[in-house]
Amino acid sequence: MIEPRDEGATLRHDVLCILVECHRERGLAVFRDDVPREAIDALADAVARRLGPRIGGRYVPKRDERAARDAAVWAAFTGRNFEDVRRQFGISRRLLYSILARRRRPAVE
Repeated sequence: MIEPRDEGATLRHDVLCILVECHRERGLAVFRDDVPREAIDALADAVARRLGPRIGGRYVPKRDERAARDAAVWAAFTGRNFEDVRRQFGISRRLLYSILARRRRPAVE
């Protein structure tokens, strides 16, 4: 497996992980027994090289992860355990208050 030593290697590693996830979830045919590991690594490298310039410097949101984290924060919060929740999720006081405010705000239709 590619060790993430620099930004390029990290992106290649991320692409490889995405390919593995796609294989598991969707049966992507890249990972057949007859496909050598070097070919899979080469594919991840090629995708990373083409993807890097397209996303370089751009913010890539983590909406799904953020929503799941916010829901977990809301569920863990009892009204008195601010510091415990902050430590558990590794978030700042400001972010905790922001999450709680968004959750408390009534939905506007």
